[in-house]
Amino acid sequence: MDQELDPYICGCIIEFLVRYSPDDMHIKKVIEAFPPLKPRPQLKKAVLLRTMRTEVNAGDVSEKILDALEKIGCIDRNQGLPIPDSMKEAYCAVALECTVKYLPGDTDTCGAKYLDAVDRIWRGRIQELERSKASDLVFDQLKNRRLQVEAAATGDEDAVRCLSAINTRGYAIVSLRRYLREASGSMKPPVLEQACLKLGRGVGAFML
Repeated sequence: MDQELDPYICGCIIEFLVRYSPDDMHIKKVIEAFPPLKPRPQLKKAVLLRTMRTEVNAGDVSEKILDALEKIGCIDRNQGLPIPDSMKEAYCAVALECTVKYLPGDTDTCGAKYLDAVDRIWRGRIQELERSKASDLVFDQLKNRRLQVEAAATGDEDAVRCLSAINTRGYAIVSLRRYLREASGSMKPPVLEQACLKLGRGVGAFML
């Protein structure tokens, strides 16, 4: 059965559903029914954007989003596409939220979690991006936030008060929504959508 399914057509169907279907479970079932694919860059990006949107719509902001943004950054760079400011701001906002959320009510346990987050995100992930110079996600605002985060980690009370006063979750969600709108709007239409347009029909005509 798998040999009868054209990988290109399967990829087109999956991309169309990822972009337009409101049902995550439906998409998962379709993907499981198809043979393993080697997705095109646009499909990879669409899946990553969809994953991020699902998390944001649930009101969650996790380090998985940092992974997704880094992967999209690699895809865009390989495609010769510039990294938009909205993406840089979203990355910085998510990194900040994933760290500062451990500051309120700073007990010994909470302090340990904050330091772990600083080590993992800022001294690990982000420092590696800076050293490698392989990502355009590193910009002045991110570097300035890193200084602030590091100062708080050393017990700087002013830095702790400043960071604690920021609604980092709200800032991250707003920044992510802005980036997701821009990224989705800049992607070329899926192949099946182009087929719909040629036939003079709406995208609903091809929904499974």
